Amino acid sequence: MIESFLFLFTGIIGLVTLTIMLRSYRSNPFCNLFLVLIISIISFRFFIHGSYNLGLQTVFRADTGISSILYLIIVPCSYLYYKYLTFPQKTYNIKDLKHLIFIVFLYFINSNEALDNSFIFYFGSMTNLFYVAMFLIFYLVLVFRLLSKKIWFRKNLLLNSKHFKLVKNWTLSLYIINTLSSIMILISLYTEFSKGTIVSGKTMAIFSLFFWLFIFFKILVSPEILYGLPILNKTLLKFNDPLLLENKESIPPINIKIGSSWVLDTDIKKSSQDQKLQGIIRSNIESYIHEIDKLSTEQFIFRNHKVSQSDIGANLGVPTSHIVYLFKYHSKISFSEYRKNCRIQDAVKLIKEGFLNSETLESLAYTTGFASYNPFFIAFKNITTYSPQDYVKLKKS
Repeated sequence: MIESFLFLFTGIIGLVTLTIMLRSYRSNPFCNLFLVLIISIISFRFFIHGSYNLGLQTVFRADTGISSILYLIIVPCSYLYYKYLTFPQKTYNIKDLKHLIFIVFLYFINSNEALDNSFIFYFGSMTNLFYVAMFLIFYLVLVFRLLSKKIWFRKNLLLNSKHFKLVKNWTLSLYIINTLSSIMILISLYTEFSKGTIVSGKTMAIFSLFFWLFIFFKILVSPEILYGLPILNKTLLKFNDPLLLENKESIPPINIKIGSSWVLDTDIKKSSQDQKLQGIIRSNIESYIHEIDKLSTEQFIFRNHKVSQSDIGANLGVPTSHIVYLFKYHSKISFSEYRKNCRIQDAVKLIKEGFLNSETLESLAYTTGFASYNPFFIAFKNITTYSPQDYVKLKKS
């Protein structure tokens, strides 16, 4: 009775957590489609298990047997969650469906009685334990390699220290729960196969219940994770100098001059190949500079986050080598710095025009060509000396 109540309670907490997170889904970098699927599946299964055993409903019952295989979808969803958390994108890739291949394969061989005596089940029913173990270990290693390289052991990550620590602690906690839950699943399967009982992977589910209850409460007591950027931005503001906002007149106006980054004449020593190229484009250098500035400030080419020097060349109808030469010898800053400056200039202009009256700062980041909010925040502060939030407050004061 107590165990069933705990399952029902955990399921309800999970559904409540999911409902609150979905309210700020679009502005929450910690929540994406795959986390929604994970919490939904786990909460649903706990809720159904608890409500059925308590006699609160007789329509649904927790799945056992072959249908339990489908719950393994949580495993690749966990990897894809970390992947899109680490590399934020506006759209999802259809190629991610390849992660379902093993689950479909496992379901197929278990639902086909003709395969029971084939080489696929060489070790009998224990073969399934072997398959699932390899599946879980593969994804645990895959996730570990991803997070250790991109977050856990990376010291030069360009993120606000508070945000970086939050992301690191959150992913570490969730990964530990993933690992412990995987161990419980394997122990459950081994126990069920050994005893010859109906396979469900739920023998040790009570332990997984406590693991996930911990995650749900961690989300609920962490406003930055629960609500995303709106709360995170307020947290980041604590680390900015509040004195900057006390006197608007004491703060110099922000003026990003893109055109001032160019030089027409340069004494930099060139390779023989570049000297030949110089002879070809010498007379066009000034017009190239003018056209590039026009592309950035009038046609807003850098709003496309994938724009490269080859795209600039294509728009001007000249070889990419001409553009590379231009930024190498006639620009005070690199192409990536120029592109970043243009995007921040675009952002400042949009703020002045009232873009944020109806949109969020995250939307502003995407609109101006940044792949996510974090690099936008860092670039804005590095170039203007103010965080986006400070600058918005400054304009309103």
